[in-house]
Amino acid sequence: MIVLLVLPVFWVLPAGAAAPVFIQDEGVFLYFPETEQGLGSALMKGVPEIRSFLQARGLPVPTPLHIILDDERDEPDMQAYTIPHLEIRIPLRAPGVLEDGYTEADPWHYYLFKGLCLQGIYAIRGGVPGFLYRGFGELISPNVILPPWVEDGICSFLYAQYRQTDILGPFEQAVFGAIPTPDLELISHHPQIWPGYHAYRIFGRPFFAWLDREYGWDKILEFLQVHGRGIVPIEIDLKALQVFGKTGAGLWRDFQRTRTRRGQSPPGLLITGYWSEPFVYWNRSGVFPGKLQVRSRGRYGYVEPGGTIWLSEYNDSSRIYRYSAGTTTFKRLRHVWDPGPGRVAVTRRGRRPALIIFPDDGRGGFRLADQQKKKPATLIEAPPGVIQLSGPVRDDNGRIAVAGNRDGNWDIWVYDNRWYRLTTAPSVQMDPWWEGESLVYASNETGRFQIHAGGEQLSRSTTAAILPRQGKYMDLTPSGWKLMNYKIDRAGFAPFALPASAAPQTAEAAPPPLGTRPYSPFKSLWPNYIRPDFFAAVTDLQIGLATRSRDVTGDYKFDAGLRYSFDANFFAFRAGLQFKEFGTQYTRYPLSYTTALDQTIDEARNEIRLFWRPVEQKLVEATDILRAREGFDLIDGAEISLNGRTFRPLEGSGASDEEAWIGVDFARRFAMLRTWGSLELFTENRQSFSFGANLLFGDQILASINLLAGRSWGEPTAGHTTFRVGGSVGEGYFTRRPTRLFPIRGFDSELLEAPKAATGNVEVFWPLANLQYGYATLPLYLHRLRLGTFVDAGFAAENPTSDDLLVGAGFELVTSLEFAWGNFSAFRAGVAWPLVQPDFLDQKGPQFVFQLGRPL
Repeated sequence: MIVLLVLPVFWVLPAGAAAPVFIQDEGVFLYFPETEQGLGSALMKGVPEIRSFLQARGLPVPTPLHIILDDERDEPDMQAYTIPHLEIRIPLRAPGVLEDGYTEADPWHYYLFKGLCLQGIYAIRGGVPGFLYRGFGELISPNVILPPWVEDGICSFLYAQYRQTDILGPFEQAVFGAIPTPDLELISHHPQIWPGYHAYRIFGRPFFAWLDREYGWDKILEFLQVHGRGIVPIEIDLKALQVFGKTGAGLWRDFQRTRTRRGQSPPGLLITGYWSEPFVYWNRSGVFPGKLQVRSRGRYGYVEPGGTIWLSEYNDSSRIYRYSAGTTTFKRLRHVWDPGPGRVAVTRRGRRPALIIFPDDGRGGFRLADQQKKKPATLIEAPPGVIQLSGPVRDDNGRIAVAGNRDGNWDIWVYDNRWYRLTTAPSVQMDPWWEGESLVYASNETGRFQIHAGGEQLSRSTTAAILPRQGKYMDLTPSGWKLMNYKIDRAGFAPFALPASAAPQTAEAAPPPLGTRPYSPFKSLWPNYIRPDFFAAVTDLQIGLATRSRDVTGDYKFDAGLRYSFDANFFAFRAGLQFKEFGTQYTRYPLSYTTALDQTIDEARNEIRLFWRPVEQKLVEATDILRAREGFDLIDGAEISLNGRTFRPLEGSGASDEEAWIGVDFARRFAMLRTWGSLELFTENRQSFSFGANLLFGDQILASINLLAGRSWGEPTAGHTTFRVGGSVGEGYFTRRPTRLFPIRGFDSELLEAPKAATGNVEVFWPLANLQYGYATLPLYLHRLRLGTFVDAGFAAENPTSDDLLVGAGFELVTSLEFAWGNFSAFRAGVAWPLVQPDFLDQKGPQFVFQLGRPL
């Protein structure tokens, strides 16, 4: 028993962070690490000026507002939320080259402006939404549901006015000038085809500059006001027609006509980064050839001679990922990106960037990245004044070339026992690469991005040439990137003789006293909204209200929900509170079903749970999900709980009963594999254990294997210590507990119940079409269509034999889609048949497999 208690705890690595400090001024709360008082002070001083600028343009920023300098976040963009509180999260890490804000000397103020601008846009509401806002709070904000080219375009246009700068960076200007303006459906969404995910930045920003010239800012503001009064916020064409006299699609066509359309060009590739020998490239939708999986990937990577690929990916924080033989794994070391030859990458301490050289794993890769205690890595701090490094490469002599941002200017730096600054021109120099003793890189110092080596220009691109690698580089065409060759026709790279031009390191002046306060979660814990809660299936309809909140650190959580079940004629209720690793939850809910063997449970239950989570990983975003999680509220970690329950008959009179148990739960993710387990020790010498595992693997053709199993000991109690099989969905969403219902598609739900139960599922997802289809401003974009063919099998019996086996099979269509601009999901609908069943059952098929929402 001790082993069972201890193992789950040590399966997961802790990820704690020191509590921030905060300052407060006129309803604005700014949180930051205690070591970043200088940056925190500068940002807070900039808030009133930005708010005044936005107020003058009709975008007053509401309060209370919480702004967080997020030490955990590496992804190069701010996040603005309206629920569970008004919040702006600004990454402490500065953006890398070509990432949003890369030309800024102070990207944190840039992110601050964008966040305040979005909060001003989201706060515009009136009419029916203004009335509903009084009851549902910040959930009612029609302007939250706007296409990215509208949000980013407006805020970037205003920022260019505020700073008196160009609306596009030099690289974005090159792309904008080289390709025709795409149709609106490719800008409104996040296509996995050319021109790619961030096309809305390249074309949406100039569109609003054009719209301001043609119609003026007052019309743009009026559109936001009309949209904020809209009952159907996802519909923007009629609102644009009301304000501008043309639909959004019509305005876009007018904008397209202002630019000369070029003739057809040979098809190019959508490339974020590549390796030339063997040829491998990657973008947001996958690695080619290789795994098709939507992720936010960096530009730089490294491929070993054996074919193993090392890339960096953002999922809030940045990690190094390994792609090999159809599998994907990641190193648990966080805040590391841009892996390059010579086992070198970029990391940071706070916001201060540094190079990191990992120990030799014998194959030139990063396999020892997580073994810092046994084999520590070498850390090299960035040159003084450099706020970010990008794309490091290390040659056989140990010299490291890297691009660095100092005062908003990107230059090439080389580390050879000390730092040397190779370039000083007011331009963007990036993508260094060693060719023997020569160093090549991309630069726009001639007015157009070209490949350079020392004082020589090696390419003659008419658009843009970037990312030299092994004698090749990327050349921009109207239809994508193509690979071209370059040659080195000169002597070896001259020895470094000049000292670094950066000034010697000097101690940073101490910031003035800020009046910081110790962190308090109660400033941001309580939610500012209530949302509808809904579930619909053939057997039941459930409606209700719910809310959920967290403080700005995510260590403190609150949730509550009320739902009415029409089938059970019962009001269910849930409330929970968690302070760091400790929490409590109360739940009132019905449990009502009848199995095929006429086992009937009709209970009204009240449960209370006190839990301790010694290890818990924070929930991270995922996209392109093919399999729903059949688990419970614990995402990744371990939990020990004390539980109590009272229950009585759901209908009529009857005595109440009660029971108590101790629970030990764990959940763990291993790249492709996700596992969870639950051990429950009841009173009266009753125990149960359940376990689940999900494995998703493959490249273009994906396969999913799912296992669920449970067993109880002692006197079995139906509905309490036993397990059920049948149906297409599990349970536990509302109660936040492990499921005791194991799906087998093709059969009725709650089919059989017993002390022992297990189900297994194998499903293969076949690619049918890469749709990449939407229409203008319609807030629905279809990405991929897959055919899922599956076989489910399982049993539920006290002493199972082969005669107890149930087998169902079928198929389903799975469409990965994006709705309301940026919300990724999968629509699933299919048919299943019972193939094998015990003699005492007479289940008929086919059964339609469909679900909307999640049950109690």
